[in-house]
Amino acid sequence: MDRAHAAIVLTDESVLHVVGKLTESAFAFVSSTSQALGDTGVPQTVILLEDPPNPSMLAKFHPAVRLELPASNAGPVARFKHAVRVLCQEAASRPVAAIHLHGLMPSMVAVYAAWFCGLSPKLFLLPHGSRMLGVLRSASALLPLTRRPALPAPTGKPQPAAVEAEQPIRLLEHRVDARFFGWERQESRRPLVVAGSSSTDPMGPAQFAQMAVLLGEESMALSFNWVGRVDAESRARLKAANVGIFDEDDAPARAAKLAGAWIYVAYSGTSQDFPLLLAEAMALGLPCVAWDSPQIRNVLRHGETGLLCNTPNQLLASIAQLIDSPELRRNMGRAAHEDAARRFHPAQLRDLLQSPA
Repeated sequence: MDRAHAAIVLTDESVLHVVGKLTESAFAFVSSTSQALGDTGVPQTVILLEDPPNPSMLAKFHPAVRLELPASNAGPVARFKHAVRVLCQEAASRPVAAIHLHGLMPSMVAVYAAWFCGLSPKLFLLPHGSRMLGVLRSASALLPLTRRPALPAPTGKPQPAAVEAEQPIRLLEHRVDARFFGWERQESRRPLVVAGSSSTDPMGPAQFAQMAVLLGEESMALSFNWVGRVDAESRARLKAANVGIFDEDDAPARAAKLAGAWIYVAYSGTSQDFPLLLAEAMALGLPCVAWDSPQIRNVLRHGETGLLCNTPNQLLASIAQLIDSPELRRNMGRAAHEDAARRFHPAQLRDLLQSPA
């Protein structure tokens, strides 16, 4: 049975998401995670510590998600206490399979909730690359040493300090829409190089436009597309370099624009966000060339699932190498697809929740 359609029953346990500031990157991470679980009927609660900068995001959560918002006039301490109280109430109402923590304050909320009400989920889930792993473990070890809680127990009755020194904590990969993994793709007749971004960082479009000009000689017969958001200046720059622009918010529409490419190029830019389009390209089985950076290196393995570059000349040479070798494109694209399926497929999250702690 296809992993994307396997019937996995997790409805006897809930998953809680605790989020600080709901930025676009945080929303993309949390919503993809909740979507993967919501499709199987897993009850979920998203607890926000801050008002969302864009309230329209709230309507985009999966219908299975219950939102717990802070009072608009509440201060930071009141919001913190409210989040702890909600966690304890959720734990009292049904077993908790996992808590997904996004940020420093959400991590501390989980530590206090574990201390006050003995909350002991199977997993604490942190975004891959999160620096909160050490913070959460250190805080969990230190809290029992204090004589009494800094906050009153949400139940009104003090609870014994019962935080284990080593709670089960795992890093959670970003989810990629399952449709990318089963998409049938066929290379375009003319060599097509595609790049893109989910943010409006101008650095990537500028670098891609420059590359398109360098490789845009008619004799080379290359074409170039940009998939994703761009600001007005970047749009003009890309158009001047004869780059097609497709700002696609819908996952199937992005998959359709990426599927015909020969090569996907990923630029690191100035953003520290997860390179979602790179992961989507890998899921499609595209051979990828990427500018070396910590966030890219967390996704791509040089020489195995893609090629990493540190200079413009390396980037151009890598693109030329892939264009000239159909076999290398096939092998690298296949390896990228297999690695993406192992790490980013929604089914992997469900498997994680079912695995022993």
